[in-house]
Amino acid sequence: MKRSILLTSFLALSLWAVDFSQMTTEQLIQMRGSVAVEDRDAYRAQMQSRLQNMTQEERAAFMASRQVSGMGGNMGADRPTFTQLDSDGDGKITQSELEAAQAARMEAKAAQGRLLKNAGNAPAFSTLDTNGDGSIDANEFQAQQQAAMQSRMKNMRQRGNQMNTQMSETRLQNGSRRGQMMQGMGRGR
Repeated sequence: MKRSILLTSFLALSLWAVDFSQMTTEQLIQMRGSVAVEDRDAYRAQMQSRLQNMTQEERAAFMASRQVSGMGGNMGADRPTFTQLDSDGDGKITQSELEAAQAARMEAKAAQGRLLKNAGNAPAFSTLDTNGDGSIDANEFQAQQQAAMQSRMKNMRQRGNQMNTQMSETRLQNGSRRGQMMQGMGRGR
């Protein structure tokens, strides 16, 4: 009786849960920031699973396509392009252009009721201006973008490995519990 009540409760709850596995990766990305609190763990797990199952080439192509299309989303894909930051079109980004663009992005996100995540982690202008000439050229900008992408990919791989380890440990624990339950059921008969 208890088992049937538990099973019925579980099925009822699962009917209200969102099935993220039936959505495309693009649909999942568009949902970012609007997922209900109770569905966030499932959403996060599905996104990590999708990214984890991509080859490095697929991930790189996916990230590049998102940047070209100007899509917002996670992992920094909504970062502005060199052309967008070079507001006067002179082929270089000055510190004032960079700061003005950052301020405008923060205002736009705030107007949408969202925050610009990791704004405090943005590299300092002096870090981006690798040749020290007081401006960032296209090569310096591209080098920074590639370094940031590599860093994000490394972090994703580390999170994926941690998740795999946790899932393996959980499976082992669940397997042990099932064995104990089966033994207990055998004794009860």
